[in-house]
Amino acid sequence: MSATLEECLIELSKQTEDYWSSTATSDGNVGGTTIVDTELSQKADDWVADMTAYDRIMSGTYDLEERKVSSLSSGTLTTLAHGGKILADVEYEIHRIASASEKRRALIWALRASFPVLHKRIQDESKVIGNWLRNGSFDQWASTSYPDYWRVDTVTATKSTTEPYVKFGSACCKLDTAAGYMYSTNTLVPDLQELAGQTVTFSIQAWCDTASALRLAIYDGTDTTYSDYHPGTSDWTKNSEPLEVTATIADTPTSVDFRVYLASAAATAYVVDARVIGPMRHKVYIGDLGLDNDTPHFVSVERSSFSQTEPWRRISFKVDGAGYLHYASGLKNLRMRIEGQARLDFLASGVASELWTATVAINAAQLDYLVALAAYYLYRQKSLPTLSTGDRKPFAEARDGWQMEYMRRARSAGMAQLPTGVDWGV
Repeated sequence: MSATLEECLIELSKQTEDYWSSTATSDGNVGGTTIVDTELSQKADDWVADMTAYDRIMSGTYDLEERKVSSLSSGTLTTLAHGGKILADVEYEIHRIASASEKRRALIWALRASFPVLHKRIQDESKVIGNWLRNGSFDQWASTSYPDYWRVDTVTATKSTTEPYVKFGSACCKLDTAAGYMYSTNTLVPDLQELAGQTVTFSIQAWCDTASALRLAIYDGTDTTYSDYHPGTSDWTKNSEPLEVTATIADTPTSVDFRVYLASAAATAYVVDARVIGPMRHKVYIGDLGLDNDTPHFVSVERSSFSQTEPWRRISFKVDGAGYLHYASGLKNLRMRIEGQARLDFLASGVASELWTATVAINAAQLDYLVALAAYYLYRQKSLPTLSTGDRKPFAEARDGWQMEYMRRARSAGMAQLPTGVDWGV
């Protein structure tokens, strides 16, 4: 399951007994400094005076505005000025322990501090030993127009998860709409410049519905070497017989490009598992997997190319500071299984976000742990010495109570931990 940042806020407010949500029953004043709600008339006037309270507008013109509350009297809440009049039927919240924004900061801090009790389990099989390309699996799409480390010339590229057009993993790259090509080049992957003067084989697993439409090419700034065309039989290439082309790169190439051509605008193709295999390579880039410290717990390889036979063979490794995983020599053209843990974050469209709609993949027990850690953070902040007067002892007691609570909840919320893997060996 997953929870939005907004849902986490509501749960934090409820568990700290600081949840109030209601709807204005009459218009406030023109200056936007009042909210009128008959429900509030049931509250004593010091309900907000005893705390530093804040409102948060939840609908209407001034949605999500937050203002400090100054007083409550006979169902009228007085605040610092909003952008304009708060009308009847506008939904609002009152937060007395901390503002909604302060609670958001606490939740984001708590999620980061929760590692490794809470984490995302990584088991990636997109990397291939000896592959000079990056994102040959076409799993990573920061743009909707092309995969990461690839670009397009005229042809349209989109990420596809549609069955039965997925051969490996959960996605592939769809090419259609216009004739052209998708390519990776040394300007996108600087490592490719090291292939100058080398003989390499560029291969890909491919599906195409049109003959004489889909093929590969290697380009060194002067010469272009093409593969045969996909037969266009509306099926995938065999694992052991991918679409491929072999060429020798010029000694001083002006470019090192690996291209996937679609020669017909009427054709549709799906491609995945792009590989460039050439001179021995003892490292593979894993800095794009999101692993904590870019360091896996385990690395395994299939026993032979495309075999997928279990169990895979565990190998030794070490990781450098540039995001490269180094492995022993003698291995080539084998799919890797990289296992480890990643820190969780609130995500919107796949990137870290502080939007209230951003989500995190946690279950109910893990949400309870996150809330307890966030509550501890809030009360710790409230109990810090300040220049203001007042008894801070109740905040310190609440801080200590929530500290004990998050430690208790960690036992039921914790995800299974991976043991430490091999760092280096023979």
